[in-house]
Amino acid sequence: MRAGFGKSDLTPPLGVELTGYGYYLNRCALSVRDPLYARALLLETEEAKSLIISCELLGLNRHICADVAAHAAQYGLRPDQIIIVSVHTHTGPSVKYHEGCGYVDDAYEATVAGRISLAVDAAFADLTEVTALSHMCEPLPGDHIYNRADPNGPVDRTVRGFTITRQNASPIAAVSTACHCVFRGRDTAVSADLAGEVNRFMQEKGFESLFLNGLCGDIDPWQPSHERLTECAQIVTDVFSSSAKELPLVLSSGAIPFVLRLTPVTCEDITSAAKTAVERAGGPEEGAAKVALIWEKEMLEKLDRLTPEESISVKYAVIGGVPLIALPFEGFTRIGMDIREIIGRHDALTLGCAEELLGYLPTRDDIKRGAYAALESTFLYKRLPVVPGEAERIGEDMGLALKRILEED
Repeated sequence: MRAGFGKSDLTPPLGVELTGYGYYLNRCALSVRDPLYARALLLETEEAKSLIISCELLGLNRHICADVAAHAAQYGLRPDQIIIVSVHTHTGPSVKYHEGCGYVDDAYEATVAGRISLAVDAAFADLTEVTALSHMCEPLPGDHIYNRADPNGPVDRTVRGFTITRQNASPIAAVSTACHCVFRGRDTAVSADLAGEVNRFMQEKGFESLFLNGLCGDIDPWQPSHERLTECAQIVTDVFSSSAKELPLVLSSGAIPFVLRLTPVTCEDITSAAKTAVERAGGPEEGAAKVALIWEKEMLEKLDRLTPEESISVKYAVIGGVPLIALPFEGFTRIGMDIREIIGRHDALTLGCAEELLGYLPTRDDIKRGAYAALESTFLYKRLPVVPGEAERIGEDMGLALKRILEED
């Protein structure tokens, strides 16, 4: 096995609007607390290749992902061997417009694919023989995260990841836990939030590092602050460095296709949903109401083109026998739990915000509550709500597909 690491700067220019934390805030970048990066890990054996890229952004769009895949093709990589995820920081710029939550700077967006591709180039130039591959899966102590959608809901308090030791080269760490990167709040300083702090601490320990955020659609920091962020990142780093299990130097990767089912709608359904949202917001001048009314207008304009199904491809890699799967959603904790239970692997990495970010994937109980992820978030993503039960079905389908892959390996 050989491994390479590369990173490139994704920091936007000052003045770019930052994304997240509410509607029409005009929250622009006034300073840079920590630079944003694209971080690429390349693994290859004689039989397989896998490229994992972590971008310190809220999410990506399909054009950027396609351009990066086309660039990586020159190195012999197929699209199904490339996993691109975002850390989902809310103190970075948007490259895909979420209505009301940070306008896209077109000049900056046009540079993003090229910047990410520089990290890919660096990873290939850094390819070095692997002398040891280790995996860790340990509990995350403390009270730094909680289930924001359901106080009694599940929380995956675990740190997982890989350590790659190389001959005459810096070791590489891929660190994963699940939490919305929103510790810093409505700050005007650019930051990768939790991902940036974890990577900084890992670098201080001598590692080239990339942070892989888990399924965090329902997981937020508890009592977030700059101090709590540093504390949490230090705990994650310490836990990651505490113990590891050596793995065989084997690798496989690929894609699992599935069909996402969306709720069929009529003109009346669209108008009714928007009306309810306006009433809930407190009037048409409120930010949430404006977003809903824009969604209503656009949905009605393309009603004849709306389809109740969407074809999706989910990427996976099996590293040393440990599976990693990345979904293009702000997925809920339950999905990852179901996948791990089906395959019988508590150590499996289940990641969110992969490829083009398609919005939330709420569980059936959250949809029943009519909560933010279930309906309001679809307005800002300009999408239709998913059919109730899709999160559970996808978790089961992905778990069964991964189980078959592991059995074949």
